[in-house]
Formats: sequence, C-alpha cells, structure tokens
Amino acid sequence: MNAELAAVLVETTIASGAALLLVLALRRPVRAVLGASAAYALWLCVPVALLAVLLPRGTEAPLALPAAWQMAPAVVVAATPQAQAGWDWPQVLVPLWLIGAVASLVVLGGQQRRFRRGLGTLRRRDDGLYQAAIATSGLPAVTGLWRPRILLPADFERRYTEQERALVIAHERLHVRRGDLVANAFAALLCCLFWFNPCLHFGLRRFRLDQELACDERVIAGHPRARRSYGEAMLKTQFDPSPLPLGCHWQARHPLKERIDMLKRPTPSPLHWTLAMLLATGLSAGAGYAAWAAQPASLPDAVDAQQDGLFLLARQNSYGGIDGQGVLNQWVKAGEDAVSISGAGEDRWKSTATVAAGAQPGTLVVRMRIERGDPGTVVAEPVLVVREGETAAVEQSDASGKVVYRSQLMVLPLAGSREATEARMRQLQEESGSVDPAEPVWSSRLPPPVYPAEAARQGIGGSVMLLVTVGADGGVLDVQVESATPPGVFDAVAVAAARQWKFQPGRRDGKPVEGRIRVPITFEADVPEDGPDAGAMKG
Repeated sequence: MNAELAAVLVETTIASGAALLLVLALRRPVRAVLGASAAYALWLCVPVALLAVLLPRGTEAPLALPAAWQMAPAVVVAATPQAQAGWDWPQVLVPLWLIGAVASLVVLGGQQRRFRRGLGTLRRRDDGLYQAAIATSGLPAVTGLWRPRILLPADFERRYTEQERALVIAHERLHVRRGDLVANAFAALLCCLFWFNPCLHFGLRRFRLDQELACDERVIAGHPRARRSYGEAMLKTQFDPSPLPLGCHWQARHPLKERIDMLKRPTPSPLHWTLAMLLATGLSAGAGYAAWAAQPASLPDAVDAQQDGLFLLARQNSYGGIDGQGVLNQWVKAGEDAVSISGAGEDRWKSTATVAAGAQPGTLVVRMRIERGDPGTVVAEPVLVVREGETAAVEQSDASGKVVYRSQLMVLPLAGSREATEARMRQLQEESGSVDPAEPVWSSRLPPPVYPAEAARQGIGGSVMLLVTVGADGGVLDVQVESATPPGVFDAVAVAAARQWKFQPGRRDGKPVEGRIRVPITFEADVPEDGPDAGAMKG
C-alpha cells in the first residue's frame, strides 16, 4: 500500500510540476497579448494535469501468443536486485509525507484563524456585507468557502469616496461570482499535499497575483471611465502582510505596481476574450492528455461475469537450468491462488498464480507473484494474457542475464467434466512436446527410501532434493543431493533408493537422450502404536 501511494505521489508531483512550469513560462506573454484574464485562465492546466494522471490509461491489447510451446513472445522478467540492508524508501517516504501534509494543514489553519481573530467583532450591514469594528489592514476582503462574506474595514466610509466604495465592492463580489474562493482553497490543499515542492509554493504567489489582475481587468471592463478612481482606491488600501489561505484580501504579495500598470492597458475586446478561452481550454486539454498518456497502461482486467469459473493450470518449473519433477496440474477457481514451490533455502522458489477469464473471448489473464528464499522475497509480479490451450513462460534472470528460474504454463477452462478437460490438457501437452524431458515413472515398483530407524524413533521428519542424471536407457547414471533438511539425516537412504529407479528418458528428434531432473522427497515422521520403525515417505 505504501509503495502504491509513493508511486502516486511521484507521478502527480511530476505531472503538476510540468504543468506549473508551462504556465509560469506562458503567463507573461499571454497577459501582454490577450490580457490578464487569459493569463489567469492558464492555471487551469495544473489541476487538469493532476487529475488526468490519476485516471487509468486503459489496458494493453492481449498478447497473441503462438501455438504449441513456442516461447516467444514469452514474458521475461528483468533481474531484481537482492534486498539489501537499509531503508525501504516507500515505507519511509509515505509517513514523512503524511507528517508534512498534516503540519501544513495546521499552519494554514493557524493563518486563517489569526486573520479572523484580528478582525474583532463583525457587524452585518443593511446591504448584506460585514464591517469590522477595529480592523483596517488587509480589508476589504472576502472569506468563507461555503458562505462567502465580504468584509469591509472599520473606516470604509471615511477612507473611500462613494465611487471608490462601489468599485471595491464590485471587485470583491466578482471574486465570489468567479469561484475564486474555491480555486484558492484547492490551491491551498495542493500546497499541503505537495508541501515538499518549492516550485508549487512559488507558483501559488503568481497564481494569486494573476487572480487579482484578472479581477481588476474585469472590473475596469465594466467601469471603463473609472480607471483613475480604481487606482486611487488601490493606493488607499492598507495591505496585510499575513496570508489568507481561504479567502481573497489585499496582500503586500500582490505587487501594486503591476496592478496599476494593468489599468493603463486597453480593455480586451470580445475577440480577445474568445481567443483567451480557446487558448486556456486547448492548453488544459493538451496538458491533461499528455499527463494521462504518459502513464503506463494498466494491467488487463478480467471479465466479472466469469469470476466463478474453474480452470486447469498446468505448470512446469525449473531453476538453475534443471527441470523440476514434471508438469504440475492444478484445478483453481477464478481469482483464487494456485501455489507452486520448488527448491529449498536460498533456492526456494514460490510461484503464486491467479487465473481469470480475459476481456476478449478465448483469452485468460494470469497474474503471478514470484518469491525467492525462505522466508520469501518478492522478485517479480508479472501479468500474462494467454489464449486457452496455448502457452507462455515467465523467466527470472540474474544480473548477468542467466536464467535462474523459469515457469512455463498452459491454462484450460473447465469444459464438460474434469476428466475430459484433463484429457484435453494431456493431448495438448503431447502434441506440443511439453512432456518433461526426463519425467520419472512413478509406480509401486519403484522402491521407496527406507526411513532411518533412529529418525523414526525420535519423530524427525525432513526433505531431500535430489539431482538425478538419467541415461538414454532410463537408468540412473548419477545422483546428487542438492539440499537436505535436516542435513545428513536422510541423504544416504534417498540416494540409495534413487539409484534403483528407472525413468522414462527424454527425447530429442525422436531419440532418447541423457538428461537431468530434480526429484523432491519428503519424509514425514509418523510414530504410531506399531513401533518406532514406522514412518511415511512421499516422493
């Protein structure tokens, strides 16, 4: 969960940062050509890009896997470095981000509360506006996300002329009508979520300036003969150096010179307004699409209507370049885990697969999780789209490119009875030559290892993994103990038994050939009433 959240933070930071740099680069030239409102509209790119990167991009088209056991295009998983002692950065990053976000919210809440307490008692006027009893700096202002209130200074009537008062009130009411309070609240939220991004805090000050310039431009457009009075009202306003996160007020951060200079510019024509809206819309759409398209495609989805299906999953696993003990057939319900374990200790490989029907007829989605070692460390989580009765392979390579683990699989949905589906699977395996090259012929005629009497008496169980070299005639040429648990207890009896076994040899070009195979043997201690020499062995 932490890794997913960390990935989202990285993606949204990149997307919002790129959109922010684009706006910062364009705002001045756009303001010079199309006016302040056009420059302010450019800021829509930032939330659009941010939200677009959170949308799923869609799924990749299913892979058209070839027939039989052709392994291309097989899904090859790149080598994953072994876990090293040190920080797990997602585990550290997410709590640190959360602490910073909460701290930022506390700071913004303190700024909002400090501004409100500095107003003193507010008196509601007959015109629906509110006037402070003592406060003068930073006012007029408008605050309140759900119930906006226009706040006037205590000396409002003495400070401004009648025309200036009308212009100031028009300015504040325009903030409310345009939704600037909501925009400022969203910007404050972004600063809390991305508190670690200095570019965003820098951009917020430019955003608030462009907001005021656009508001000034619209007021002057409605009162073209009141430019001088509007400028004098600006000069009479007492600025407040403290920020107001959820509101609009007269701050020292809004350069007065730029606002006065803007009053000298001609009012944008209807053509300018149209071009400004087209530019803002097109740029926002382009930024949003670029952020959305830059995401990796989401994993293929399964068809919900077939989640109760039953599938036969056939897998053959190998590690260290040697095949396992034949093909493992498992019946698995859609969405449930099918587990396969090979090896032991550091060479223990655990493969967990879930199967579901694909989005297109005849396709299946296989999601896998491959773990190595004991306890297991996840080294890969591939997703395969296969066709029914055709094959794919997953390979895990080391840093040198050598394949250290390989799992090839074939999946069939239940068709008719289980016996019929299993027969169909055997037929497909025989036709494709997928039978293990040296698969042992397990039968009652194979002498099992003798359970050591001392181990049976003490109730000791364990396991042995043998590497058996099988000759072209099916006889055993060599037996080696690859791993044993506990070591030295069952090794000798396992090797002695294996030397007496006969195997079906592998074939190449229709001729029997020499090969190697892994054979796991499990010794289960079972000391019943019959005596200490009794024991159970599974091969």
